[in-house]
Amino acid sequence: METGLGYVPYERLGERPHVMVDGAQRRSSVLTLSHWPASPTPKAFWRDLSAQSVLAFLAAARGRLDVPADAKPEVARAVEAAEMAEAVTNDHFDEDGLMSVWSAMVPDSALRVADLVVDVASCGDFGVVSSDEAAQVSFAVGPLAEEVAGPGAGTGERYLAMLGRVAELLGHPARYRRYWADEFAAYELGKDAIAEETVMLETDGAVDLAVVSRPSRPRLAELNGRLPGAAGGLPIHPVAVHSATTASRVLAFDGDFCECYFRYEGWVRYLSREVPLRPDLAPLAAELSSLEPGDVFWEANPVGAIVGRLQPSGEGRTEIAPEKVNEVVVGYLASSPPAWDPFRVDGGYIPESERASYRRRR
Repeated sequence: METGLGYVPYERLGERPHVMVDGAQRRSSVLTLSHWPASPTPKAFWRDLSAQSVLAFLAAARGRLDVPADAKPEVARAVEAAEMAEAVTNDHFDEDGLMSVWSAMVPDSALRVADLVVDVASCGDFGVVSSDEAAQVSFAVGPLAEEVAGPGAGTGERYLAMLGRVAELLGHPARYRRYWADEFAAYELGKDAIAEETVMLETDGAVDLAVVSRPSRPRLAELNGRLPGAAGGLPIHPVAVHSATTASRVLAFDGDFCECYFRYEGWVRYLSREVPLRPDLAPLAAELSSLEPGDVFWEANPVGAIVGRLQPSGEGRTEIAPEKVNEVVVGYLASSPPAWDPFRVDGGYIPESERASYRRRR
């Protein structure tokens, strides 16, 4: 793919040969570059983020990627396949997808700003960011797309409205300040809260769990006592938390608001560090529900959810003491079998009959 591809919304592709980025392969996909489980992405281009996979492919197509000898035939086949493509597409709109599609359209421009492209995608997908510039760009994407494409716009409409604005957004995020200012302020407040220890962040490495809490905050009768950026059980903006710890599991307390969740890194084929396999959260929900003194019960979403979540019903408040919640969660994570492995050839879901003896195989 020596020149960039044009974008065509996936719903308009028909049988047109195309490169699918950050999404699920279609019948007419000649090449897929995605970090999703069971994606047919060539292994030479497996990366944490789809945008990284696209950039690796673009570098390889230009002879700029150091490829092991045994991977060269695979890379050559991918480059040859991409030459048959008439378009690039994606089946959903988000920051990683936007960076991936844009990179495939303007390869040389994308490779020149590769670090920023990856940082923006990381902020959007994983809530992990290393520069203020990337955070600002990432925070602007959603509100800007909502405005230029219109409320309720579909995936294709959002891409068509946004792709022509990406270069300016990356190069001059200050021009888009009104789209990112509020969220960026909440993110900075969260970083300050961790630094000043008004919000505590402790890690239990044995179970890869970060415990985030706002210990000085009293139990609330009203929701309006929460800090900007707080959501679910988190007392501060999630990007501040995720950028401060690599732990893939998070247990959060904000007064009597509580939540346990598995970060997105555990759903995709994540390579740069070992992420523990996810267990099913339903038995943990049942155990915590049995400990509630009142009528609160805990709810867990399905094993295959992109972000695995466990929360008290209703407003998300628990009557169980934080220390007890922590004890139960840690015990469960230490002893429960895996239910999801993004590296499984047949898809991430591990059948119940296989879980007790399951071992990760890449």
